[in-house]
Amino acid sequence: LLNLTALDDPRSALQAEQLEFKCDCGASESWQRRSFSTLPNVLIVHLQRFEVTPFFSVEKTHEAVSLSTELLLSTNQSAEKTKYSLKSVVNHFGSGVKSGHYVCDGVYRNASPENGNTCWLTYDDDSVKETSVGHVCQQRQTTAYLLFYQKQRKQESS
Repeated sequence: LLNLTALDDPRSALQAEQLEFKCDCGASESWQRRSFSTLPNVLIVHLQRFEVTPFFSVEKTHEAVSLSTELLLSTNQSAEKTKYSLKSVVNHFGSGVKSGHYVCDGVYRNASPENGNTCWLTYDDDSVKETSVGHVCQQRQTTAYLLFYQKQRKQESS
C-alpha cells in the first residue's frame, strides 16, 4: 500500500526529494527516496483526501490528481522497469470524513484478452453502468481515493 497526499502524482511518489534537514556530519544536503525491494502483484495507491486542520478538525481535500492508466516501477535491486495497469478506482463523494458515498470503477473481469482494459464498469450501489478508462481518468481526478494497479506480465519475444 502506497500512501500519498492528494497533491502527489503516483508516478512521482518514488522520486528523490530534498529534505529541510542538516545533519551533524557536515553534509550540506539531505535527500529522501522511497523505493521497493520487491514489487507486488497488485499495487494499491491510497490518496489521502482528508487532512487535520490546525484546529484539529478533519477536512476533505478536493485537489485534482492526474490519474495514469499505466505506471512503470523498478526496485532498489534492479533498474529494470515493471509495467502496472490501472484496474480499479474507488471514489469518495461527499464533503467530510463522517459522511459520503463510495463508487467503484473497474475493469470487467470477463473482458476478452484482446480488448485489454477497454471494458470498464461503474458500480454505484445497485446500479452498474458501462464506462471507459478515459472517462474514469478524466472524471475521477477530484474523487479518487484508492487506485488499484496490477503488474503486467513481461512480453515474450517471438
